[in-house]
Amino acid sequence: MKLFLKCQNCKNEIGFRSDSNTRIEFSMNEGERKKIVCKNCGTNNEKHVNEIYASESKLALLIAGLIFLIGTPVTLYVMFEIMKVTRNHYMIWIIGGILLVPVFAYITISKQEQNRVSGFNRFKINKK
Repeated sequence: MKLFLKCQNCKNEIGFRSDSNTRIEFSMNEGERKKIVCKNCGTNNEKHVNEIYASESKLALLIAGLIFLIGTPVTLYVMFEIMKVTRNHYMIWIIGGILLVPVFAYITISKQEQNRVSGFNRFKINKK
């Protein structure tokens, strides 16, 4: 997941990656304070985990989009090849249902990413 914090000097967003799905998991793995250097101004920043926020990964959305954009034409091609051979109405309905697989994959990946981001941003931990 892509996480961000704001530089205290130049107010630029500093982005970094983490495998943590929640702030609690992040604080257990990385500690309650994150130290990072701003690439824009070179300032050392130390922020509490509550000041870090997540945004949707463009990679996950790109993969979901590619599955949709590549999977749909491939499925259509396979469907038309099978329809040339068979005239069974049930087979046509089954193949038509298979057309929905890329759509469901796109929706599932997008929804999972939204849930991860909102889950990270929603809950905060108590400051000591």
